[in-house]
Amino acid sequence: MVSRFLIALCALFAWSWSVGAPDPIVSWSASLIPGDARPGESAQIVVTGKIKDGWHIYAMKQTGGPIATEITLPDTSVLKPNGEAIQPQPIEADDPNFGIRVGYHKGATAFALPVQLGAKIEGAQKVIVNVRWQACNDTSCAIPETTPVTFTFTPGSGPARPDRTSPITAVPEQPEGHVAGQAAPSAGQDGKQAAQLESGEGDVSKQVEKARSEGLLAFLRLAATLGLLSLLTPCVFPMIPITVSYFAKPVSTEGGSNLRGAFAFSIGIISTFTIIGFAVTLLFGASGTQDLATNPILNLVIAILFVVFALNLFGVFEIRMPSFLLNRAQSGTRRGGFAGPLFMGVTAAITSMTCTVPFVGTILALATKEFFYPLMGMIGFSLAFATPFFLLALFPQSLAKLPKSGSWMSSVKVFMGFIEIAAAVKFASNADLVWHLGMLTRPVFVAIWAIVALVAALYLMGWIALPTAPNGPKIGIGRRVLGLAMAGVGGYCLASLNGAPLGEFSAFLPPDPYPGRAATGDQAVKWVYNFDAAKQQAASAGRPIFVNFTGYTCTNCRWMEQNMFPRPAVKNALDNFIAVELFTDGGTPTDESNRKLRDQMTGVLTLPVYVIVAQDGRVVKWFEGSTRNEEAFLEFLRSGLESARMVASR
Repeated sequence: MVSRFLIALCALFAWSWSVGAPDPIVSWSASLIPGDARPGESAQIVVTGKIKDGWHIYAMKQTGGPIATEITLPDTSVLKPNGEAIQPQPIEADDPNFGIRVGYHKGATAFALPVQLGAKIEGAQKVIVNVRWQACNDTSCAIPETTPVTFTFTPGSGPARPDRTSPITAVPEQPEGHVAGQAAPSAGQDGKQAAQLESGEGDVSKQVEKARSEGLLAFLRLAATLGLLSLLTPCVFPMIPITVSYFAKPVSTEGGSNLRGAFAFSIGIISTFTIIGFAVTLLFGASGTQDLATNPILNLVIAILFVVFALNLFGVFEIRMPSFLLNRAQSGTRRGGFAGPLFMGVTAAITSMTCTVPFVGTILALATKEFFYPLMGMIGFSLAFATPFFLLALFPQSLAKLPKSGSWMSSVKVFMGFIEIAAAVKFASNADLVWHLGMLTRPVFVAIWAIVALVAALYLMGWIALPTAPNGPKIGIGRRVLGLAMAGVGGYCLASLNGAPLGEFSAFLPPDPYPGRAATGDQAVKWVYNFDAAKQQAASAGRPIFVNFTGYTCTNCRWMEQNMFPRPAVKNALDNFIAVELFTDGGTPTDESNRKLRDQMTGVLTLPVYVIVAQDGRVVKWFEGSTRNEEAFLEFLRSGLESARMVASR
């Protein structure tokens, strides 16, 4: 009788406990990814916590205040830890419970612990991983807990594959309901770069959006910074000798100030960037400025313009305004008027636009959504861009007041003329590439540059003279040193025809091989030129896809293809992918299709853009722009490869 009573009492107690037990704050589960990992290979234990609404758990390595989340694996011969635990970027905010700034996770969140499978395991395996965690809401915190999470897996058959033994350090794919975090403002540079790599916040477009959200002052500051950075692009350099030559002429027989001309020159730059760029964007969309920059007719006109500038610097003729404007414009210019300097400013802006599109286009992309911020952004950008030219326009006036400039000024002008010829070849090459003429291939381009450099060297050494610019009675040591340097450049170009690398110069050259032609030598990357064909090869080879969205006229694209991709570590990393190269700026139906694919995958309007795609066509990572940081690009390739493999294993 007593025993029956005790049994009934226990049953009643168990029922009441089950009815009254609250839902767990965090429900934990675990699995091994990839699911086909073999003995001896690397994998990840992916631990997923489904956090109750209104609650959060704290980031790993959280110091001070709450208990940080920690994942540990007991000693076992089945799985061995192969690196530190990994978490997605946490949310960062001030915690009212502890009065400090903390990192935390909300919603469903997946963590990962890199492991290596035991070399001799076989058959189904059971593993327990321990999760130490603490949950809080806005007013209180639960007691810290350590939860054992059990999971099973069966290793794949066969020996370990050599390409799958390195630790997998990629952040695991996050489950539905995950609340994405953001990088801490006070993070160190390394941490900031890592956060940018994972979240995509390292590209120019995200920086613009971030500055836009912080207010007008931050937006103007970023626009001005982009304007100053644009001065470092190669298309700006040829305008420097033209500016010096133009403003070095006496502006007034009375020795008046050149301030008005410099101001007009700057207004020409600012108005061109702001008015023309803004109008093109409103009429033709966010990619309108890029279309304008890659337009073959515009590039050909700029090439002709640089040849004209070169002939002017050689002393063949003087640049004059059209006759119907001569009385007003040119005479006004000689008195410090507006017309001539304004025209020169407009020219400077247009010729530099092909290289400033990555900066200008990103700011102007907002013009399709609103008016005020893009307008202010372009004013800030162009004002910063014009400031050095404004100072440069004033500086020659001081030189003009010197007692004697000497024959060196004439020599400098002629040398700058050779620079203009080299720049003209670059813009002519842009038109040739877009029209697919095949005339200015890489060897032809380099040969022309070699000839220009060697002729410049002969002139600087005094061995040849121009009828319009005769040599002075004595060749100075500085001129001879510059002549030797140009001879070295010419020899360097000739050596590249036999395979020598051109380094930084390669950014200005046409692609190798020329688009549409077969490669004639060893290539760093074996490219496929059709995305559907790449998907078929990826499916048959069991490899993810590396997509290189590039452009015919993109100097940053050339630099990456000629200087980053051939590096041994990068080349080895790219060998794990099916590599596809897609041009987007030629205006053909194929190029338009490639551009739409780029927009669909990334939403980025500028070049280059690199995308890693899993075998099923899912985008797992993308990287915008060029970089000199080899390790940053390698980390993008490695983490993208790991993410693509995890997607394929599910």
